[in-house]
Amino acid sequence: MSKNKIYSLRELDRVKYEDYLNLKPGEKIYPPLSDFRCDCCKKHILELRPFGGPGDPLDGDFTESLLVKTYRPLGPYVEEAEKALREAERCYKFDGFDNRLDWLIDKYGEEKAEALDSANLYHHEVLSFWNCRDCVVLDLDGYYEKLERTLEQLGYPKQIY
Repeated sequence: MSKNKIYSLRELDRVKYEDYLNLKPGEKIYPPLSDFRCDCCKKHILELRPFGGPGDPLDGDFTESLLVKTYRPLGPYVEEAEKALREAERCYKFDGFDNRLDWLIDKYGEEKAEALDSANLYHHEVLSFWNCRDCVVLDLDGYYEKLERTLEQLGYPKQIY
């Protein structure tokens, strides 16, 4: 899988400012958007510039939308993880291990093996994200670099892989 592939966007859901303003106590936007923030840059919808018409910045008409639901892998592509997991899959039985994680632990140590296994899993798991006009157009590398910077600014620990 190419690390720079941009996954297709689906026009299933979007949040507009008037949707936010018109919420009554107890009402929710479906599917739930608990904090009304972009999942990448974490800006609140009150800080966001709306999408323009077709082609601004996406194909399709997202006029006045502040967040658009998109689909991306849960984590970035990590070449080292991909190579290590392929090698583990080829070698673990031959080398006498019950599973590939045991083989990875033997080769890399427990912490690194679990980080590689998680990185590979995260990249192959596609989930939905709510993104603003600035984040939705980023390729996978740019998206996860921006997300990592945002999370570091918020005090989350840096990933170890």
